[in-house]
Amino acid sequence: MPNKKLHIAILSTWFPNPGSTSGIFVRDQADALIDAGNKVAVFMFRYFSLIAWLKKKFKGEPLSDWIPGKNTVPFAYNHVNFFPSRFYTNPAKAEKKAFLKYTAKCFANYIKNNGKPDVMHHHGVADFCYITAHLSKTFGIPYVITEHSMFIDTVDHFNAYETKEERLAMIQGAAARITVSTFYKKFNEGIFHAPFITIHNMISNDFVRPNLPLFPKNINPFYFTNIGVLSRRKRQDILIKAFAAGFKNNKEVHLTIAGNGELEKELKELIASLQMQEQIHLTGYIARNEIISLLDKSHVVVISSEKESFSMAAAEALFRGNPVLSTECKGPEDFINPENGMLCKLNDVEDMRDKMLKMYANYSAFNHKEISKKAIEQFSEQAIVEKLEEVYRNVIEPKN
Repeated sequence: MPNKKLHIAILSTWFPNPGSTSGIFVRDQADALIDAGNKVAVFMFRYFSLIAWLKKKFKGEPLSDWIPGKNTVPFAYNHVNFFPSRFYTNPAKAEKKAFLKYTAKCFANYIKNNGKPDVMHHHGVADFCYITAHLSKTFGIPYVITEHSMFIDTVDHFNAYETKEERLAMIQGAAARITVSTFYKKFNEGIFHAPFITIHNMISNDFVRPNLPLFPKNINPFYFTNIGVLSRRKRQDILIKAFAAGFKNNKEVHLTIAGNGELEKELKELIASLQMQEQIHLTGYIARNEIISLLDKSHVVVISSEKESFSMAAAEALFRGNPVLSTECKGPEDFINPENGMLCKLNDVEDMRDKMLKMYANYSAFNHKEISKKAIEQFSEQAIVEKLEEVYRNVIEPKN
């Protein structure tokens, strides 16, 4: 007898909007769970002071501008505090009470119209832990959390509405706790003093549907590629220096860096100072369909980061049959191996140069179809949904 499909309420700190793709993994996961036959609702709660609300109104800006997914239109609940809290003895306490009352009322209305969810899934402990804990207690629904961040070093809090003790109690009170890589599983267990399991991030079926490019690819010209926001953590400066050191005298080899960010001007100046404008190309931000086309033109994808909790860019590259060179930046170390790529030292120009030269020289030795096949087995929508459903069912009906 097939398993009964589930009713899942997702509470997230992030969801894509016109200014950011942050939280796209939450949206894709919700879409995939729906495709598998489950009922899923994404709740995006936001608090606005009266002044913040008036500013939005005067500028004609919407309170919410979340970008819907294939199946997912988030429930956008925006609480506007029309009563000046400064007149209360404890303003933060009064604001929190009003906000929680509002979230419970919204959730009760959802249940009235759609039925009671079997389980709640909270994404990101950076905020709103107190909302999930309150709704779980109020409506008697167990909750699961997934922590994606690589920046949480302590049991800290990011607003005046909860203490460290309350945040820790929420995390420890979860029926299951998930991280997206082995390193951060152990790391979070040390911080939060509670067991975690590892379920890697999911890669959208958009990266599966187009046929793979014909292999072997033409290697003249040869393209290294990096995809990601232009930031200090991504260390594209190290990548540019390593590429210039290894390939300045080989005009058939190019480096494409796709993404935008605060370091764009600085990186352009670095490229010019190295006289590498003909071989190193910054494309700016590109959409998902453009990423797939870029990967199919590429030969090797390079992850140059100091930290990655998982690395969507590395997994997406593998989906399209590309070997990956990654720094030892935690997340990719779970799945980059000699069959699909190489690892190099952090922030080490010489080691990255040497590994890029080795990847270039040995490119023909990689089995591109096998790289894609194994990545799909690990990170596809179907593979990750099965793991999530198993967690949910164990939460709803615990086994001894």
